[in-house]
Amino acid sequence: MTLPAATPTPPTAADRALLGFANSAELAARDLYAVAAELSAFNAEEQTMLVGFHDHHLAAGQALAGLVGKDASNVREDAVYNAFRGKVAGTDKSAIFDALRELENTLVSTHLSLVGVLEGTEGSALVASILSIQARHAAALALLDGRTITDALTNEAAPLAPEATS
Repeated sequence: MTLPAATPTPPTAADRALLGFANSAELAARDLYAVAAELSAFNAEEQTMLVGFHDHHLAAGQALAGLVGKDASNVREDAVYNAFRGKVAGTDKSAIFDALRELENTLVSTHLSLVGVLEGTEGSALVASILSIQARHAAALALLDGRTITDALTNEAAPLAPEATS
């Protein structure tokens, strides 16, 4: 038996504000990966992976902006960027991987919290699809850093609160 598909519902005005914040957070992550990819700590293969993660965050930001529409700022969230920028520096590859994993886990927690409050199903479906990729990013970064699978799958990061960062 096949059940009829539910009709997706568009984002409400309150949803668009939350999705706009998620857009800005994604663009902050994009910019942090751009910085990381330029660091001499990483070999060519690692830099290629970091550029790929950069591109994923860019695509997520663009998808969110598409759903928000003309009200999307398409500007990175400086509070997110500044919170991690000092950690994405230098030549200690392990420390940088840890910082990027923390960033990914923070975004996963943030997006998971949004899924629970978004009223429109279009927005919650999009955010859920984004957070599953970021959880994979976090696990990959942990494993590349030589962490255990338990470490790779553990997320203790607190979600960002849109009103606390802007």
